[in-house]
Amino acid sequence: MSRANYISIAFKIDGSQTGGFKTVDGMAKISRAGVVVEFEAKIFGIMKTGIKEVRIPLKEIEEVRVGRKFFRHSLEIWLNNFRTLSEIPNKDGRIILQISKEDRPRAEQAARVLQTARSETDALEFLRTPVIRLFGDDEETKETENE
Repeated sequence: MSRANYISIAFKIDGSQTGGFKTVDGMAKISRAGVVVEFEAKIFGIMKTGIKEVRIPLKEIEEVRVGRKFFRHSLEIWLNNFRTLSEIPNKDGRIILQISKEDRPRAEQAARVLQTARSETDALEFLRTPVIRLFGDDEETKETENE
């Protein structure tokens, strides 16, 4: 990661995710805490909508993947919060950020950072969760706790 503790990646979102009338240019800042997406849409390529910022906390990120179709590279992010998802142009429940070929290694690093942070968070949550919540309220669990 950079000295600022985040990875910054420029992106575009094409008309297939925005209904065909607008394109989006932006910057994604990825860290262990989540993703901050700053973007501006252009309607018909001329009218700008103004810069918007959406913060996606780590707990709302389900999966991150770097993809490639034909000559396009992308950073794909699946979310578990519809409210946050609705604030960013998306397709089929995921945000597809088109990135340059040169930014692919940084996108792969960013995906690893998020996946590692998610794994660590899930492991800590597992360790903090009482056994009764993990396995349910059955007789075996009660016997184990009483011993």
